[in-house]
Amino acid sequence: MTDAADTGKVAETLPEGLAEKRSLFGRIGNFLKSTPEGELMALPPKPAKLGSAVRIAWDGQPFQLTLGNVTLEIHPDLAVTGNENDGNREWIIHSGRDFYKGVPSFLRIAPGETVVVGRSDDLQKRLFGLNKSVAGRHARIDNRKGELTVQPLDLDRQTEISAITSSSSVWKARRKNLKRLPDVLGRPLTQFDDKDALKVIRDVNAVIAAEVYREPDDEGAPGGVIRFPDDMTVVIMGDIHTRVDNLLRVITEGGLLAALERGDACLVLLGDLVHSQEDGELEDMESSIFILDIFCMLKRRFPENVFYIRGNHESFSPDVGKGGVPQGVLFRKLLKERRGKAYVSEIETLFNSLAFVIHGNDFAGCHGAPVRSRVDRNTLVNIQRYPGIQNELVWNRLRQGNRPAGYGKGSVRRFRQTLNLSRHAPVIVGHTPLSSEGTVWLDIGGIVGHHLVYSAHTHRLAAMIMSDGRVMPLEFVPEPALAFLNDGLGA
Repeated sequence: MTDAADTGKVAETLPEGLAEKRSLFGRIGNFLKSTPEGELMALPPKPAKLGSAVRIAWDGQPFQLTLGNVTLEIHPDLAVTGNENDGNREWIIHSGRDFYKGVPSFLRIAPGETVVVGRSDDLQKRLFGLNKSVAGRHARIDNRKGELTVQPLDLDRQTEISAITSSSSVWKARRKNLKRLPDVLGRPLTQFDDKDALKVIRDVNAVIAAEVYREPDDEGAPGGVIRFPDDMTVVIMGDIHTRVDNLLRVITEGGLLAALERGDACLVLLGDLVHSQEDGELEDMESSIFILDIFCMLKRRFPENVFYIRGNHESFSPDVGKGGVPQGVLFRKLLKERRGKAYVSEIETLFNSLAFVIHGNDFAGCHGAPVRSRVDRNTLVNIQRYPGIQNELVWNRLRQGNRPAGYGKGSVRRFRQTLNLSRHAPVIVGHTPLSSEGTVWLDIGGIVGHHLVYSAHTHRLAAMIMSDGRVMPLEFVPEPALAFLNDGLGA
């Protein structure tokens, strides 16, 4: 499903050619040896020791798994309606109450997948804070059509299981966040009236003209680089391409919305917010209007915590499109018809004012590609003088046999040096999904720390969390959030 770097001992056994079936965090497909059956277990109210494999029914009930002295929560990932039949019978593992208070960290297990939980998996250590009481390979969890099999792997270490008796759950928290989102934003999640849209975009452009964390260029205009404070947790979404439900899924998961309200986290939309890439939707520009309206709602409410980066689709150029459809031209035409010339001008101002590069003390990102040549940071700040560099950052792709002008390992190394980052500091890009199924690819091109995130698929999406020098990729399943809010499903 997702290509990634090796993240667990199990992943090393994958045969060549099965990379697309491999997921994040040591998950593997069911093409390996058959899983143990185990006895169907009624979850006990108090922790009970596991000495052999047990089966957990798909009945909507979460449970706790204690490994050593670390307790994890495992929840069915129900749709916001609470109807288990609306979902894909996936489960989410997280580390407890912090999931609901701040930026969430978790892993998911889809039907047919396995995860081996243990300290030998570096990503799991970061996600769950696994300590030395947890074995390298502590427990195996298999998802068979929603029913889980949990098997202890190290019988010398404590493994206990119990029901979660509190009312907290992943889907209830997301449902609550969705219901309160209109109040947080101060309006329903519907398109602006055309007569109000001009004032809104002018307000947003005024915010971006003096955007926090952006060094001005030599002309006093907002520069091309956003530099986040060292203590800021940054959540990065790749190309969204009008998928409003995908954006809402990330914002309302766990405690991210609360973290944005407190100012503890920032959300970065890494370009290509507009223009659907789905067959049958390429000429639908209404969705592009709507996603920009949603961005404006977020930027007005969180001016210092929501950021939008320039991608190649942030343009009215005839060169912007897909499958022969000139999406940039069609978008401009509809905007002019619907909201008038002045509004078109303000959207152009928005696109031209967006930063091209983000970075912190220990990571960096851009939409398409690091610059191939050696440039200094001042050049990136004054990027409006350098259209060629702008073009590289949003249009170029990784060098391959059919793309000799693409960027490579040297470009990533120089990009890190320009931003004064460490040798293997994460560099995040979007723009070029490596398959129609995947969402996150780690160490792409064989370049350590060079990752790609994509958030526009209709079946799955991803986001990257950057915190304290750590990169944590998360996968989500889209759900009809707008229908839940606007069509009475959340009543």
